[in-house]
Amino acid sequence: MNQRGVALPSALLALAILSALMVAFAMLAGSEPTIANNHAQSARARAFAESGVERAIWALSTPAASGLTDPLPSPMPAAYAGGFTIVESRNGATLGGFRLTVAPGSKPTERTVTSVGFTPDDVAPRAIRKIEVTLAKIKAFDPKCTICLGGESPPGTTSTLQVGGNASINGSNQTGNNPPAASYCGGQAPPATIMTTGTVLTNGNPQIIAPPGGGAIVTGAPRSDFDSLTLTDDDMAVLKSIAMSRGTYYRGSQTWESPPPDGIVFVDTPSGNPLSLSSPSSDLITVDIHGNWSSTWKGWLIVAGSIDIMGDIKMQGLIYAQNDIVIHGNGNGGIRGAIVATNRRDTVASQVDSEDIGNGRLTFDCPAVRDGGGTIPQGWFVKPGTYREVSGS
Repeated sequence: MNQRGVALPSALLALAILSALMVAFAMLAGSEPTIANNHAQSARARAFAESGVERAIWALSTPAASGLTDPLPSPMPAAYAGGFTIVESRNGATLGGFRLTVAPGSKPTERTVTSVGFTPDDVAPRAIRKIEVTLAKIKAFDPKCTICLGGESPPGTTSTLQVGGNASINGSNQTGNNPPAASYCGGQAPPATIMTTGTVLTNGNPQIIAPPGGGAIVTGAPRSDFDSLTLTDDDMAVLKSIAMSRGTYYRGSQTWESPPPDGIVFVDTPSGNPLSLSSPSSDLITVDIHGNWSSTWKGWLIVAGSIDIMGDIKMQGLIYAQNDIVIHGNGNGGIRGAIVATNRRDTVASQVDSEDIGNGRLTFDCPAVRDGGGTIPQGWFVKPGTYREVSGS
């Protein structure tokens, strides 16, 4: 076979391929810095938008410094109504910033925040990133009693509390009592140690210690006295979302022989629907807490149902049941904070050592209720599941 003259075409073909590759590599080398710079500009714009969200959290949490009162002022300060805020500048040139808008949310405890980041500025931007998020805050809980009963009892009904055995329920900050002295917020004593819309029945030898200037037992209290002690369905939804994000959300009846994680612990109905008069029997739950706890649980325990506590249990913070609560002594342990049973479903009597035995120890502690022993978020925070980056400017 004659192969004369093949070398030249092969060489030309190889040269053409190499030339094409060289041109491609040259073009890539020229465009790569531009692509990298665009990515850097985009990341910087996103960082500026995130700075806007952080600014909103700070502004809402420190109204004295920012001027963002609750409810929001009208008109809004320009920095929170779409005005451009410079975050970074160099030698007199703006390198980036954000436009921030803070508006009322769908609930009183929420704010809608839109933050748009720009680089180098909002006049001739090289990159723009937009973040939308909902900020929320936990309802400020103002305890008025060590045990507060009946804030949501069905219309025309009242709630009864039975106290017996050797229970000790303390609303006083005086020393020398058993259980130990109560703690107040701002030195303000609560109006009562026990407060209920109905009556209090006693047997045995319970010790119910009144706060200075207040009553040991206040019966027949109007439901309006419990407004600051009642979590609405919207409040419950915020707490539920926090518990979900932290892995402390449970559904259905629970039995705990040792402390759950500290913080906001939320126990929901099996269906996930709010507890109501029309809830099916399958949604009526009880959290059974018993055993001998070696450590103290701290936080808010929120139950869309009833709570039953028995044994040497140590708890600090808010114990909140949308229905009833029963305590059968807690030995050398004790509960510091406040107990709230709203009786949303029925008015079956709540109990503290209702038999002639038992030594439940309950002590009013307002600071522990407000911050859950340091475990409850204070101020505003990003509502779980609402952070999103969107297109637009």
